Formats: sequence, C-alpha cells, structure tokens
Amino acid sequence: MNINDYRKAMDHINPDKELKERIMNIKTFQKRYVPVHRILVSTLAAVLMLTCAASVALAASPELRTAVLSFFRMEEREQVPGQSDVDQSDISQPDVDQPDISQPDVDQSDISRPEISQTEIGSLVSAQYIKMDQSYGLSGGLLNNLTWSDDGRTLLEADFWEIRDNDLVPVQVDMQTSQIDITFQDIHYQGELYWFIRNGELYFFQGSPYGVDTRPEDQWYAGSIPGHNDVLLLKLAQGRQADYSEYPMLFHLDTGETEDFLAGTGADQLENAYDYSWSEDMRRALILCGMGADGLQEWLCDLDAGTLIRLEELTGLTGEVSASFAGSDTLILTTHTTSKEEGTWQTITCYACDIPTGQMTKTLDETHYYRWWDEPYGAQLFGGRCILVGEDGQVRLIDLKTGLQTVVEGFTWQTGDRFMPSPSGNKLLYYSSDSKAEGLGIVQLGVVDLEKGTFIAFDREGYGNLYEEGIGWSNDSTVSINARSSDGGTRYLILYTF
Repeated sequence: MNINDYRKAMDHINPDKELKERIMNIKTFQKRYVPVHRILVSTLAAVLMLTCAASVALAASPELRTAVLSFFRMEEREQVPGQSDVDQSDISQPDVDQPDISQPDVDQSDISRPEISQTEIGSLVSAQYIKMDQSYGLSGGLLNNLTWSDDGRTLLEADFWEIRDNDLVPVQVDMQTSQIDITFQDIHYQGELYWFIRNGELYFFQGSPYGVDTRPEDQWYAGSIPGHNDVLLLKLAQGRQADYSEYPMLFHLDTGETEDFLAGTGADQLENAYDYSWSEDMRRALILCGMGADGLQEWLCDLDAGTLIRLEELTGLTGEVSASFAGSDTLILTTHTTSKEEGTWQTITCYACDIPTGQMTKTLDETHYYRWWDEPYGAQLFGGRCILVGEDGQVRLIDLKTGLQTVVEGFTWQTGDRFMPSPSGNKLLYYSSDSKAEGLGIVQLGVVDLEKGTFIAFDREGYGNLYEEGIGWSNDSTVSINARSSDGGTRYLILYTF
C-alpha cells in the first residue's frame, strides 16, 4: 500500500464513536489555563448573551495585508539508515499526550538495549536514530516500557530511559497512582490513573481494557490541561455508535476530587454530546452533539456567564457552520458549498466572530477547498490558520482572525506535500511523500516557524530502505517518524529537533 492508497481508504472510513473518542483524546492545546471557580450566574449576564446573539453585526472584510516568508532548502541531504543497518517491525506512532501504554508483558532481562546514533543536518537540524527490537513509548523526552496486567487495567512495571548522546540512561520517575471513583448519570466509573511530573510537566498513563472486555465503568479517559500539572480533564463516556456521548469534569491530582465545572450551564442536559473544544483560558467551550440522520448540532457554553446557546443563534449564519477558537474571545466560523455529485466541500467562507460583541468579519470568501485526490489547490484549514495553495503552486498562509496573508517565497506546492500544526500551533510540520513508495516514503521534511517567519527543509535519501508508518510532533520542537524494515525484524524511532 502506498500513501495515496492509504489516503483514499481513510477518506471512505466512517469510524464508530469509540474510535472517534480515542481520536478526541489527543490533546487539545491551549497556551494557558485559568482555574475554574464556581460563580453566581446573574440573569443580566444571560440576557446580554442572548441580546448579543440576536444582534450580530457583519463588518466589512479587512483590507488585504500581505507579509513575506522565505523558504530555505538546505543543501545537505539526510542519509536515512539503510536496510543493512536495520531489521524492523511494526511500531506505533509516539504520542506525548497519550503514550503507547499497550506494551507486551515481557521479561526485562531479555530486552536488548536500543542502539542510538545521531547526526546534524545542515547545522540546523539534529537527528537521532533509535534502533530497537520492540516498541517503546515516549513521554517527557523519556523512552518507556510499560507492563500491564492481563486485563489491561493495572500497571505492573514501568521502566524509563533518557537519551544522552548515543546512550540510554535509566531514569527513576516518581510514579503516582490516583483512584478514579465517581458516579455520573447512574454509571459508576472506576479505575487507576498513573502519573508523574518531570521538569514541571505532567505525564500520565491509564490502562487499555478496550474491546470485548470493556465495561461501562472503564469508559473514562484523561486529557491534559496545558500549563497545569495539578489538574486534568476527566472525560466520562457512555454508549457506542450513534448513542455515544461524553461529559468532561476536572480531576484534582492533589486531593483526588472530581469537579463538575460545567454545572449550572445546562451542558449536562445535552444529548449525544461527544466533542468539546476549549478557548485559550478554558472559560468557553464548543460542544458538538450528534443528531442522528439530522447531522450535527453545535453549542457555545460560557462558564462565566453560565449560558449555553446554539451556534447558529449566536452567529445568525444558516446552513452547516463549523467553528473553532482563535484565542479566548474569537471564533473562526466556516461555511461551505457542497458538490452535488460527490457530497464533498467545494468552496469555503470564513468569518472571525468576536464573541462579546457578536461582530463578524469575513476573512476568506468562497475559496476553493483543497482536495488532494482531485484538484491539488485551494484552502486547507488548521484551526485559526489557513494554507492557501494557488493553481500555480504558490502558497499563502492566512491568519483567519486578522485576515493577514503571508506569501511563502521560493516554495512551490507539489503533489504529495502535507502540513501539520505543532501542539501550540506556532509551527507547521512540512513533509512530502513519494506516491510510489510503500508506506509514507517521506522525501522531504521541514518546519515552518510562524513566529520567527522561517521555513527550512531538507531532502532525504534512502527513505525506501524503511517502511515509514507514522509521522508527528513529539513536542513543539521535535518531530518523530516511526518505521520498520520490510522483513519486520527491527523497529526504528527517528527524532528530529529543529
């Protein structure tokens, strides 16, 4: 299977709600968190909210402002380890937010130590190649091997190693255990959460008793809150498929107490609510609800005002509208036209909505939507940002909040090019795939630094020696690639620091 076969297959998959939930467990990144405090909700606040919704004003589109960002392609090429160096097998994509916790039960004495080598690419990027005979997790910059009980609920053993130069050094972490024990809507959720703090950051693990052995009380999931290491989001789930829903609470690690911080807003009364996205300060939430054959319904919850309002009532926009936060007080709203033949998006229009006033500013107008399999040009959305690819391959980065357009000079978009935002959203991972290669076949790799206004990339040679299965951000400065060899004997984790 090559990269195009994989993408076509994924485009036609409609995952069940359990899979959607696991996808939604991926960390939602904000810059800071304001602790939740219970407040008295005044009638005046609610009235102001509804008045704002009823009197939405549409501002004129902003004047076109353009900046320039230059593309720098390094002359030095990366030499990917060859087939003679590795014998690889399957490896799952590392995830700093939900580390690979489904490790096999193995005798630690029988594990061979991973081999590590490193190099510099163009004096701007450092690469580490970790060769191993089994899959290791990655959390807090540490490799880990976790051993779980047969039922997947209890952590029996945890080993951690720090990468120092070309060696792995064992590290002792202060692993803590918290008991989850809460009843919500007649379901008693139970289990154990394992966590530690390293360099001021919180890292946590939970078992994976998923599948036929999953019980209702097992369906709780933990999520990080950026900027806090004393509290996390506890997501309580129930049902499956069309009946799936979840509800978030705060879990305080120091006391073990659970806080219903949406109490009084009416959010707990929404049916089939399954997706929550948060503003930077965690004082507002967008809540997505499944409506069966009638599609989806989205609500805006304001914790300070204690209000809950449908998105269409707030914005005055009709038809299907999708939304995301850009800061604490701004929503990016997207409407679209749909192809009658394929049922896919054809054009999109974006607005920046100031929540306190309800004023909306159009920042993208009826722009062709990017479809890689059909016409490789148009707009690609990444939350509050957009990558606009022209028919000539010219690339522009658009801030959908301000309308600022940044032209990428010296770079031409090619078939197989992809971008991926970093956890904080201040960088974009760039990679280009060889459509004829097995696996991802990454021929070029780079990073756009949106704050510094730089875009550097390098070519890769020997990528065909490995079957590259996954690529992503480990943190805001490190990109990881997971790979294996065709004979399935060895696994490789490649870390790039930009």
